[in-house]
Amino acid sequence: MKTYLLNLNEVQEEAVLALIKQLKIEVEIYSETDEDKALTIAMEDGKKYGRLTEKQSSSFLENLGK
Repeated sequence: MKTYLLNLNEVQEEAVLALIKQLKIEVEIYSETDEDKALTIAMEDGKKYGRLTEKQSSSFLENLGK
């Protein structure tokens, strides 16, 4: 599965949605409000867990590019 983020004007959006419908591609469309809600929830959840240890931080940075 791949995820794409598209910035479309109204004409482009109509064309893309028509193509998606014809090809029977499964899509989920999220608004900026949906994205903001998800980000807020993730930030609140992150507060519960605190900061990474030095070892965890190092491991994260090593694996970031993989």
